[in-house]
Amino acid sequence: MAIREIVLFGDERLRERAVEIDVKNKGWQGDAKDLVDTLIHLKERFGFGNALAAPQIGSTYRMIAFNGSMGTFLAINPIITWRSEDMFPLWDDCFSLPSASAAVMRHREISFECMDETGQPIRFPRLSGDQAQLVQHEVDHLDGILMVDRLVSPGAIIAREMMGRAVHPSLRQAAA
Repeated sequence: MAIREIVLFGDERLRERAVEIDVKNKGWQGDAKDLVDTLIHLKERFGFGNALAAPQIGSTYRMIAFNGSMGTFLAINPIITWRSEDMFPLWDDCFSLPSASAAVMRHREISFECMDETGQPIRFPRLSGDQAQLVQHEVDHLDGILMVDRLVSPGAIIAREMMGRAVHPSLRQAAA
């Protein structure tokens, strides 16, 4: 299909809740192929990127392409079914806000369910660490929530080039 442009922060489409997919209706499949192709292209071009949510390519459908430690698959109608009370701070980044990283809090563990392209259920009974934070970030996109909405404090955002060199005071306090 096609590699699409990434919808950038400030575009109102990122604030809309994605529409659930009826897998019997094939109208979503072109967007699904574009989503996967775009993620693969981004990973090849930049060397990173383990997931991409449909709103980030301008699609209204509720789906996420994964290509990383969880495997390579398309998650249809994903939901987080459980979140641990324990949370941890991290620097989050996003293709839709490419020059920044934001200090956010995420749940340490989650349970995650979705369907594959045929409607068969996929269940991840317990994800933690990087996998848990990745799923939370991408599901947030499907709900119109961005990392800037989850800042640990109003100034908890830095230039991506500062990653590894900066520790936001809120992250120090949250980790203590």
